Amino acid sequence: MTVTRSARLAGAALCVAVAAGCAQPTAGRPVADSASAEQATSDAVRRGLDAFQSHFVNLGDEHARVYNYLNFGDVKITTEHESYKVGDPPAVLLKRRFAKDGSWSETLTPPSSETDYVKLDDDHKFLAPTPWVSVPSLWAGTGFDNCFLLTAWVACHLDKAIGQTKLDAPDEQPNEARATEDGFEVTTGALLGVMLDEGFISIPEEKRDGVTDPMKKTVVPVVLKFDKDMGFTGFEIRDTVSDGDAPQLELQLEYEVIGKATKDDVPDAPDAGETTAITDKAAVDQFWEKFNDRTPEN
Repeated sequence: MTVTRSARLAGAALCVAVAAGCAQPTAGRPVADSASAEQATSDAVRRGLDAFQSHFVNLGDEHARVYNYLNFGDVKITTEHESYKVGDPPAVLLKRRFAKDGSWSETLTPPSSETDYVKLDDDHKFLAPTPWVSVPSLWAGTGFDNCFLLTAWVACHLDKAIGQTKLDAPDEQPNEARATEDGFEVTTGALLGVMLDEGFISIPEEKRDGVTDPMKKTVVPVVLKFDKDMGFTGFEIRDTVSDGDAPQLELQLEYEVIGKATKDDVPDAPDAGETTAITDKAAVDQFWEKFNDRTPEN
């Protein structure tokens, strides 16, 4: 793979930042200038954030995974998504399960389709007499946007949260960069309250009062990961936020670029005999409400 000039510069800045931050005075060797080291680190972080944003603005054919774990009092949430995006206009397949050993649902959107096809997982089979349900596409009439893809949606809202935190709590936001065996890592952060407002850290509405103001004002570290060519490979958010007697909030959110998606990864639309069509708006809304319920009642 050809390394671009911007990738070489980003790598150089990261290496300089890491080396300068670890320099120790030795005989005959000048101590790294701290201002230069800080500037190199800031440049590296900025290039990392630019590469992160560029990845999703120019999202290509991608197979990605998002893992979400949250533990807050009696609220315990685990969700895993995998997405496949291929072509332009794209064919999209989104898979979801609510437990590590749970069954997968699938949501299929063929290229330029006005219809989404949903294959029901075991916990939601009662929603239709057939394995699949068809509903009006979530992006019918508006066209596809990369941030509509649920895995990418998480990254798009994380980007907003990082930007807002830079405005609201710049002195508390980490600003670090380091070289790794696989490439580079950039550590920044986002306020818990902003992440909750953006919706990608989700606590049921009836439990939100348990999150105190000091917890919301906590900046949670965000680690962005890149390969040696400064290509985005994923991110990780992992922290435990606490405040006195309030329940601890444990959270883990990971995005992983698994590889390039191909046409073979996305199935054809199911046959009509396997599909129950839902078109009435009220019925469609009710379907999505039940489908997204982790413990649906028949």
